[in-house]
Amino acid sequence: MLSSNDVGYDNKLNYRKCDVKNKKIKRRCIFTITAIIAVVLSFIVVFLGCWTISSYYKIGGVPVMNYHAVNDISHSSLVVTTSDFRDDMKYLANNGYTSITMDELYNYLVHNESLPDKPVLITFDDGYTDNYTNAFPILKEYHMQATLFMIGDAIGTDRFLSAEQLKEMDANGFHIEAHTYSHKRLTNLDDMTLQADLAKSRTVLESLLQRPIRYLAYPQGFNNELVQQRTKDAGYLMAFTVAPGTVKPGDNLFALNRLSIFEGLDHWWILRLRMHVPEIIRVTWHLRDILKDNGFVFLSQLVPLF
Repeated sequence: MLSSNDVGYDNKLNYRKCDVKNKKIKRRCIFTITAIIAVVLSFIVVFLGCWTISSYYKIGGVPVMNYHAVNDISHSSLVVTTSDFRDDMKYLANNGYTSITMDELYNYLVHNESLPDKPVLITFDDGYTDNYTNAFPILKEYHMQATLFMIGDAIGTDRFLSAEQLKEMDANGFHIEAHTYSHKRLTNLDDMTLQADLAKSRTVLESLLQRPIRYLAYPQGFNNELVQQRTKDAGYLMAFTVAPGTVKPGDNLFALNRLSIFEGLDHWWILRLRMHVPEIIRVTWHLRDILKDNGFVFLSQLVPLF
């Protein structure tokens, strides 16, 4: 039978054990909270740093924006509404950005020729008719120039630009370059077909525009070492992917980054985040791909891509 002294001793022992356990839990909580705060503060510092240097192209690189369709009828991630596109161009104009040409970018990357403060290269893929009816007037309204990568065999077909529209655009600051002839995934083509497609893309556009075609955008961004080499062999000077990030001297001229501007839940933020924190965007996209490639599909879908 336990005495009152034994009961008291057990109570003290239990109290000490609880006290020790509570202290351990408290320390763990403090450590966890401190770690979370440190991570958040580090992210804020990196975020603000990236945002700040994005205004200095010699440090942050040149942003190359990538659009596809601009209209208020179709609804997909590749379509930006007319009002959102106008807001994008207004933002660039009001914040001191100057749109540049492919030649200017090439001369900066290869010959170190200076660019205007806050340069931006605006590009479009495929060649939809709304690029002429909707985007073209807005570009002129805000004194912006752009580059259109046109699919060779789509010229004059349903939903795509006609030869006359392409000529007018090219003569008025909406420069036409190549998006291959067939718009097939180049990494799936055999070598002879690949070479023929790249060559025909240039031939068709040069015949139409009566000037050299020097630049290419890979369909859906797919490329590898062979595709890059054949692109170079075909006479192109630069080629673009859809990998997020800016463009800097020393980059592979045949695998240049672009910032895809898609429609989303908040287009206002999408444009600004991709323009000002492209490296953070690049990390999130890379993380998504790693998770997806390793079978963590559900987790990959939780990664915000902005």
